[in-house]
Amino acid sequence: MKVIGLTGGTGSGKSVVSKSLAEAGAVIVDADQIAHEIILKGEPAYQEIIEYYGTGILDEDGNIIRKKLGEIVFNDGEKLAFLNRCTHKYICAEVDRQIAAAKAAGTATAIVLDAPLLLEAGLEQVCDGVWVVYADPEVRAQRVMARDGVTYELAKARIANQKSWEEYKQAADTVIDNSKDLAYLQGQLSELLKTI
Repeated sequence: MKVIGLTGGTGSGKSVVSKSLAEAGAVIVDADQIAHEIILKGEPAYQEIIEYYGTGILDEDGNIIRKKLGEIVFNDGEKLAFLNRCTHKYICAEVDRQIAAAKAAGTATAIVLDAPLLLEAGLEQVCDGVWVVYADPEVRAQRVMARDGVTYELAKARIANQKSWEEYKQAADTVIDNSKDLAYLQGQLSELLKTI
């Protein structure tokens, strides 16, 4: 069973692609969801994050406020690098566990590792192929603003803090263009699914 690494910059529309692949019978290993879970109170990365960033990122119940943490790291490359170092080891271990479980079950058409930081975490090494979702930078900024309720400036800063399109393209075995409508996207995915 093939493992496809699915990645692309914020706002490129990976989640739409991922949902379509799940509907076609793929098992989705969602690295973003894993990243959310490992910073919960009592989970592995929680204490390391508090020790580095301080208690100012916590709500009254002691939970990490992801939006507050995001505002810190997306404007500071050094602080973002620490967060990535801290969380990637835990994310990678859980990704490995979920891929092994999906392979053992053997019921899926493919395993799709949906990971915004696929390349940064070195997770492409566990994949048989890398699919990169592309969208025009302005389209991405508008999507980030709508999805996260942030300003245009913050949306652009988040995009600027990620890999450039050239870096994504170099790593891609396949590029999926998600700048147009859903029908155009579905047409591409139908063809790609025939190859796995």
